[in-house]
Amino acid sequence: MKTSPPPMPNTANTFTSQIPPKLFCATFLILSSVKYLLIPTYRSTDFDVHRNWLAITRHLPLSEWYFDNVGGTTVHTLDYPPLFAFFEWGLSNNVITDMLLEKGWLDERCLELLPDYDNEPSDRCVRFHRMTVILSDMVLFLGAYLASVSLGGIYSVSINNGCGRRSHPWVTFLLIVTNPGLILLDHVHFQYNGMLLGVLLMSISFITWGTHIISTKIPVDITKNKSITTEEVIELKSYGFFELLGAGAFAALMAMKHLYLMLAPLYLFYLLRHHCFVARRRGKTVDSSFSFRRFVLLGIVTLLCLLGSFVPFFAMHNQPLVQMKQIFARLFPFGRGLVHDYWAANMWAIYLFASKVASFLLRKAPIPSGLRRTIESYAIIPFPEPPPSAVALCLLVGLIPCMFSAWKVGGSSLLPHSVLSSRSRKSSAVDAAEYFIHAVAFSSFSGFMLGYHVHEKAIMTSIIPLSLLATTSRENARLFIRTCLFGIFGLLPLLFRTDEFLLKVALFTSWMAGVIFILERIVFKNGKSGRLDEKRGLLTAMDIMAISVLVYLLIFMEIIHPIIFMLRGEYEFLPLMMTSVFCAIGLLHCWVKSFLQLTWTKSV
Repeated sequence: MKTSPPPMPNTANTFTSQIPPKLFCATFLILSSVKYLLIPTYRSTDFDVHRNWLAITRHLPLSEWYFDNVGGTTVHTLDYPPLFAFFEWGLSNNVITDMLLEKGWLDERCLELLPDYDNEPSDRCVRFHRMTVILSDMVLFLGAYLASVSLGGIYSVSINNGCGRRSHPWVTFLLIVTNPGLILLDHVHFQYNGMLLGVLLMSISFITWGTHIISTKIPVDITKNKSITTEEVIELKSYGFFELLGAGAFAALMAMKHLYLMLAPLYLFYLLRHHCFVARRRGKTVDSSFSFRRFVLLGIVTLLCLLGSFVPFFAMHNQPLVQMKQIFARLFPFGRGLVHDYWAANMWAIYLFASKVASFLLRKAPIPSGLRRTIESYAIIPFPEPPPSAVALCLLVGLIPCMFSAWKVGGSSLLPHSVLSSRSRKSSAVDAAEYFIHAVAFSSFSGFMLGYHVHEKAIMTSIIPLSLLATTSRENARLFIRTCLFGIFGLLPLLFRTDEFLLKVALFTSWMAGVIFILERIVFKNGKSGRLDEKRGLLTAMDIMAISVLVYLLIFMEIIHPIIFMLRGEYEFLPLMMTSVFCAIGLLHCWVKSFLQLTWTKSV
């Protein structure tokens, strides 16, 4: 059997032509300089958490990392998966850190195990820790670069084949790396969200390249009328190498932060169907068969990247089961409750708000005493808190549409219309790539809206993938703008000091205005008629109303409430509740819209 070598995606010119290296370097240097200026700003207790993790990984043996709590004097215990723990170990145990300590540029106290009542860091410690976040953003830049050009490469091939699909990689790249949500979360509030999302973007970029279909001609000898003839069979399969890279990157991401487990069903169903099946066309007949070799390779790569970092913890502990239970107890602390102290803007914020409204009405409404006693006896008001198992079931139900569609799209991209012509194959790659990114956004939305004890910052896992599609159509652009509008606004109360008021408001409003201007005036400037489509702008009347409400809410939260209510010690948490509930309603709309976009994506 002879096979022709499969063509590789033309990446030679894609990476340099769509986003020039000078733009990449200049953007990184300028943004890094801005982030450096933010070092003295507010930092949350997450700074203390990560500082303590540096101390744990520097001074304690690996077997004690998930057990230590500084003698019960700290709540900042290690509760991220092992691969992130090794990342912290790398930060605290390297030549540069040792040199900084030796020369006195970093104080020893910064990396010591300290109790919560005596853990105030020095300026040198703050600068060191902030710089690790700034440098780790190189992963975000690299992920944004790869994802933007990989998707842009597929759309450019689609344009060349007359499919009329277009993307703007440099705009997409800038939408991601300049996102104010990441700047405020990582470089003011303090976390490493940018680095983790960069790994996710790398995984998406590899999966996107994998949507290209390899068409290989295989001559097969057949017997016909007692003579030997040759029939040509066309074998169709995805680019296995890129999909293995995508699966490995995602598995490593889950080993760094378990928040991304909500994307696992999507990756499982899509790769199992798209990667592990091979289609063959003989004449007009097309069938598919399961490739055991591809399945084994996919399993090996995924398990090595996911479980490889767990092995040392089990190997170096004399009771591996005890170590495993301790790690999972830290990763899934269900005792913390359904919601965070500051409600994330999701379904549970709406649920709890409805419960408070029902309790108020039960107290104030003129209800007959018999009916009141019946309601109180059944304890249905306030609403009962759903247990973790019920929440997990809700989340599973929310992910089911993505599982079914992932299996369908993963298989159909290999079947009949994909083999008709080169144009069909290129169009199929666009549709499969766009579907997968929509599916990542929808799965992240489902995890945010239905997850247990979700933090408000988890909405970034939906916003960043949606950035990739913001320049591809007006509908995608509207969904991106609305998700940013409600999602990032919901993050503003995290920076509650007056010192950061102008910073967060100016950064958010200027970025949103710039995004709307660029998308409307540059990306979508030409309609079918070749002129600006002024009658159907990106912002609808409902969007203008929502922006107006957010402006009034911001004024109330930052000006009216502190002057009128806080001075009297009343309604302390009212602004937080109003922000969470209103943003939750807006994000509920975006979640439904994301589902519709997922189902409306062209079936491949």
